[in-house]
Amino acid sequence: MDVLIIDRSDQIKPVLMQLDANVVTLSDEVKALSLVENKWPAVVLLNYDMMQEQTSDYVKVLLKLSSSCKVIVIANELSENEILNCLLAGAKGYQALKQLSEYGQKLITVVAAGEAWITRRMTAIVLDTLRTS
Repeated sequence: MDVLIIDRSDQIKPVLMQLDANVVTLSDEVKALSLVENKWPAVVLLNYDMMQEQTSDYVKVLLKLSSSCKVIVIANELSENEILNCLLAGAKGYQALKQLSEYGQKLITVVAAGEAWITRRMTAIVLDTLRTS
């Protein structure tokens, strides 16, 4: 499996060293777009700190370049509204950085298989948002 980590802080890669995957880490969001445009990664782990409030817009750009890539947003901690914005933009999941070492392999495996990686509470929030839109 091919995994692209987009992270300037180098917080994600050390946590995922044990992954059974072809992992590439980039700290330049423009180079990452180029790689995604060439349809390389199956899964993209995106550090929210790279783009902050513009993360949801960046997710949209990633998916426009390659609708087959699956984006997971990683952050120290996000509000439900920040997570919702990323999910509505097309991200397939969110994971708090502090629990990434515990769930890393499983989240990449299930997202690559087409599932979402969000809590049941976030699922309800997404469904409520879609229902009222």
